[in-house]
This record gives sequence, structure tokens and C-alpha cells, in this order.
Amino acid sequence: MSKNPLKEIGEFGLIEQIQTWFGETVGDLEAIGDDCTVIPRGNQSMELITTDLLIEGTHFLFEKIKPEDLGYKSLAVNLSDIAAMGGRPKSVWVSIGLTNRADLRWLELFFQSMHQLAHEHNVRLMGGDTTKSQQHMVINIMVQGEATPDQVKYRSSARPGDVVFVTAPLGDSGGGLQLLLDDRKDQAGHNEKKLIRSHNRPYPFVNEGIWLGNQTAVHALIDLSDGISSDAGHVANRSGVIIDIELADLPISNALIEASTKHGWDAVNLASSAGEDYVLLGTCDPSSWQSMKKSYSETFHSDMYAVGHVRDRTKNQNRAGSKTAGLTTGGQLQFLKDGKPVDYESHGFDHFRSQTGKA
Repeated sequence: MSKNPLKEIGEFGLIEQIQTWFGETVGDLEAIGDDCTVIPRGNQSMELITTDLLIEGTHFLFEKIKPEDLGYKSLAVNLSDIAAMGGRPKSVWVSIGLTNRADLRWLELFFQSMHQLAHEHNVRLMGGDTTKSQQHMVINIMVQGEATPDQVKYRSSARPGDVVFVTAPLGDSGGGLQLLLDDRKDQAGHNEKKLIRSHNRPYPFVNEGIWLGNQTAVHALIDLSDGISSDAGHVANRSGVIIDIELADLPISNALIEASTKHGWDAVNLASSAGEDYVLLGTCDPSSWQSMKKSYSETFHSDMYAVGHVRDRTKNQNRAGSKTAGLTTGGQLQFLKDGKPVDYESHGFDHFRSQTGKA
């Protein structure tokens, strides 16, 4: 037996194994394998449920993040999952394991910030649990949301010919994390502070997700929590298609370009592999792309960006440089450089394969 089988199979290999161990069918539920569990509630309503763990040392460093930022982020990343299904968040449950370092003032700032974000999206705190943790803080959030059946968007719904798009530039959170790990926060300039804020307070595209859920031209949707190289791979695998991502089309902010030049980073690598941007990635009917992009810009005063296309995997199964990720039905993620396939060394975050966690 391998000394470290989890490292070999990875996070999503473990999820597949758990499905095998349980060996249960879920009938008309969309359970394991998407951003949320989807539960039908009558003919006109679908309940969405998501839950996430944030563990000190893996998802955040206690000494490098303010309590108000951590409270915001803890809820934001879960709201993002609801948004990635085209749904509207409604209720939240918060469970937290506290160390002695979190005093009442720390907790006040943590929960005040969380409450402000919840209030902004009309989300109610419904309960949870508190306990003491001897070494590391542990935060678990569960969010419940809702949507109509025709609003729900699945990872498994991408179609050959679709345009692949994202709702914001990529890699800013990864740049912010790098600055924090390099202890550059106190010396950060204006644009570097933007990157740190992107990491500590990611914007959850809640209203944008609801809007995209109402677009019949949008087929698949996911949020980029682990990086486009990982999460686009989940869509490809669940949909059984090939997704081509053009590296030259990845949107990169001026702040990340400036910081990358200053610190010698590879901005394209950060944009393609760094996680925790929580930008939405979707696929849509190519005949509707331009009109939908225009309407989105008019509604939200921001842009969407086309970054690739979806292909039928049966037409070409063996192109060089393909990547796979996620709960598989047989799909591939392919990076292109100037339209040509490349074996690009980019990989998204995987809890069990990565040497170090997020922070």
C-alpha cells in the first residue's frame, strides 16, 4: 500500500472514492460533484446547499489576516458557490472552533464583517456551533439558497461550440497571497494593496450569478476557487467535452502586471493556476455571446471576457498537453498559445497533492 495514497489520488479522487464507499443513488438530487447540492422543492423551486471548511494554516494565516477580513471571506466563498449555480443565497449557519488567541474584540470584528456582507445580500444567520480548538482555528460555513429549475446551472452542461467566459481578471488573489507569504504587506504600494485585498476580501459575484442563471444562453457555470486550470477541468470532465483555453486571452489586471514586473512573477501562470479569485466561469451559446456580453456590461458596469471554446471530445481524443481534473466522465482541458496546443505547466490547487495550502 502506498505511504500517501491521498497525494496520489488528490482531492477529487478522494471524493470519487467516497461516492464508491457510500454506493448510494440520489435519485433526482444533484449531490456530489457540483458547487452545491440541489434539492427539488416542488415543481417550481430548487433548494441549493453548500458548505466549506476554512482551516488555519491551510486557508488562512491567523497573524496575516484581520478578523474583519476573515469574517467577510468566510461567508463570501460560500456565497460564491450559490452564485455559481445561478441561485440566490438565503440563510447561513456558522460553526467555529476557537483558539485562545481569538478574544471577544476579535470575534466582534469577525462577526460584524460577516453580518455586513450577509445583510448586503439579505442572508440570515440561522444557527451553527462553537467549540474550543487546542491548536488551529477551524471555520465551517453552510449556506442555503434557492433558484427555479430553469435558473440552476450545472458543471455538466457545457456544449460543443460554446464560448468559455469569465467575469473578471484572474490571478489577483494569487498575487496577493504571494505578497503576504513574502511579508511585503507593510511595504505594499497602491496596486499591491489591491492584490492583497483581492485575496483577503474576494468579491462574491452573487447578483451576477443570479443574472447569469436567468440567461438561457448560459449552459455551464462554476466559480474559480482552485484556479482556472483546475476548475475549467471540472467542467470539461463533468460535461464530457474538451475545453480549449487560450493563454493570451486570460484577462490580467494592471495591478497584477505591475506587481509581476516588479517581483519577477509569471503573471500568466498566476492567472491560469492561482486559486481563490472566486470569479465565475461559464459557457454560453456562441450566437448569444456578443449580445449577452453587452447586456452584462450595461447591467453591472464591468466586462466579461471570452477565454476559450468547448469542443466535442470524440473528434480528437489525443491532443498533446491535455489536462484532466475533477469527477470524471471523460473530458479534457487544453491550453493553447496563439491557437496551438501547448503542454503548459499550470495546475490548480488540490488539498492533498499540494505541498502547502492556501492562506
